[in-house]
Amino acid sequence: MVLVLLLLQAYLLLSLEDSDAEVQKFLKQRRGNDPRPAFLAAQVYRLKKWSLVCLCLLSVLCARISYLQAEEATVEKCTEYFTEILKIQKTRQLLQHGADEMMRRYKSGNLTKIELDSTLHVWYITESRLREQVTEIYDVAYEQKCFDEELNESRRTQKGNAP
Repeated sequence: MVLVLLLLQAYLLLSLEDSDAEVQKFLKQRRGNDPRPAFLAAQVYRLKKWSLVCLCLLSVLCARISYLQAEEATVEKCTEYFTEILKIQKTRQLLQHGADEMMRRYKSGNLTKIELDSTLHVWYITESRLREQVTEIYDVAYEQKCFDEELNESRRTQKGNAP
């Protein structure tokens, strides 16, 4: 969209020279010539000049909207990362609590060493997998600059504007 607007601007700039040249050509000629072509060229020149101004303003507006849309998409994606991180960390916390409970039962004599070892083995494998998952999400989130202060400020602003 912005590229099309820029091409239109370039076309108008080039055609402005043609209209201006027509007016200058009339002014250099003798007075007896028909003034209508010069008058029309002057009117077209003004119209093209205002069209160019409007296209410039429209280009700036489109660029600003594109930037805001990209920033909004980034904030949404980062929110997804944060949500997934919190979900995994909560699961890890619950599993850690379960492992602690198993060790407490073993110490109190309600669980055998074999039962404790097999339970802790499953916990260890699961914990390792979850730790790897959350680390990968953190890495991607850092790469996407989700932890940058500017983006976090943008998220706070959006939350403050939400109904």
